[in-house]
Amino acid sequence: MKLKYWLMLAFLIVMLLPVAAGWALYSLYNYYNDQRAVTEYVELSGQLAPIELALSDPGLYQLQSPDAFAALSELENGRVNFALYLPTGIRVYTSEGSTWSAGAYTVGGAELYRNLYNLQIRHRTFSLKKPVWEKGELVGIYEIVMLRGDWLEGISLRTTWVMGLAATFFILLYGTVLWLLSRKLFRPMKYLIERMDTFARGEAATDVVPVRHDEMGILLQQFDAMQDKIRHTQADVEREQKEKELMIASLSHDLKTPLMSISAYTEVLNGDRQLNRLERQEYQDVLLGNVERMKQMISELEMYTALGSNESEMAMVKVEGGEFFDMLLGSYEGLAERGQIDVKMDVRTDQLYRVHPEQLMRLTDNLINNALRHTRTNGVIGLGVIASDWELPEWIIPSLRAELDNYRAGATLIIVQNEGPAIPEEQLIRIFEPYVQHQNQEEKTYAGGSGLGLSIAKRVAIKHGGDMRMWSYEGYGTLVACRLPEHGECKRREGG
Repeated sequence: MKLKYWLMLAFLIVMLLPVAAGWALYSLYNYYNDQRAVTEYVELSGQLAPIELALSDPGLYQLQSPDAFAALSELENGRVNFALYLPTGIRVYTSEGSTWSAGAYTVGGAELYRNLYNLQIRHRTFSLKKPVWEKGELVGIYEIVMLRGDWLEGISLRTTWVMGLAATFFILLYGTVLWLLSRKLFRPMKYLIERMDTFARGEAATDVVPVRHDEMGILLQQFDAMQDKIRHTQADVEREQKEKELMIASLSHDLKTPLMSISAYTEVLNGDRQLNRLERQEYQDVLLGNVERMKQMISELEMYTALGSNESEMAMVKVEGGEFFDMLLGSYEGLAERGQIDVKMDVRTDQLYRVHPEQLMRLTDNLINNALRHTRTNGVIGLGVIASDWELPEWIIPSLRAELDNYRAGATLIIVQNEGPAIPEEQLIRIFEPYVQHQNQEEKTYAGGSGLGLSIAKRVAIKHGGDMRMWSYEGYGTLVACRLPEHGECKRREGG
């Protein structure tokens, strides 16, 4: 039950239960009163009979001396009182010892004649008022008042019981409410505070969050979700910080070589040594080459940083895949020929794509240049753009065909495959990290480049809504595949 509904119901019950308990006690009191009244009436009838007989004497109802009422003193006791009145309302006798001569006590007519013959049952007493007749003429009225001693004793005892039961009831009610509040509110709040304190100390909570379906349960789940999000964010920040530190260290290291070369050649050019024109031109070419290399490093670093920013957005355009990728991949045929490399190219798509042409060209440039550097002389490079509804080319590494089919999962693959030495698994895992370069195991050297090419390519793929993976097998070479989302089908080209 939701906490707000539980609290509303609890408050309603807490308000209604005392009322119900009070009503029950009141009903019990009335029931006992009614039952006891019947019993007392039966007992009272026997006690009143002799008193009524004595008070029915007409001779008593006249103004006379107290000695005339001496016989009535025998009827008096601590529980019974009676009084005699004349029809005019003058009290001529009372068992309490006061007569007309002591104060001429008079009762009004309305009060005197009210409730004649009716037994009046009150909380503490019974009272009965009757007229006395003589020869058909009213001579007086007597009133008998009897104390309800047994009733009062019973009421006193039951009042003690009722007060005890009421106190017990309220203690139980209060304890039950406290227990329910502890179970539904206080205990979860304490649990949440402990988890917050644990999280603030940087410790991981080891206990399992209890399954609850109220607001406190939702709050605990949201807090744990917030913890996970903050931890992931902190981990991302730490990873990015380490990545930046690595990038700075790697860039500093990579810049040292061209800077030292520039410094050395500049000293030679500015020194006393006489250089001929060819030597001077050669040194200047080296200087310019190192400057261009440094510019390329800085440019690629800027591009990598920009692609990693959440605020950077690419201006995408919709293109027809067949025409666009034919033009894009066709520009690499001449480059491969100059490097004595055979190129196998397949463009198999009739889909539409949303791309940033310049960035996608940068992606393919980086992948193909990387493949060219690692392909042996007279080796083969495979370039392909294969839509989700087309077969993979025959030149794909055989053991990868099924895995590539699962990987593309409704998307188009941009594939670059080269024949060359396999990349060890430990290097393959980190190959897309910045400044991580493949080490040639035979020559014990690292590939050229800035070390950001593959990292930039993967970030471009992610910006296009895709992904990138690399596989490498001894005896076959290396394959890089980029997933590119499809945006509808265009008209098929003739000859498909």
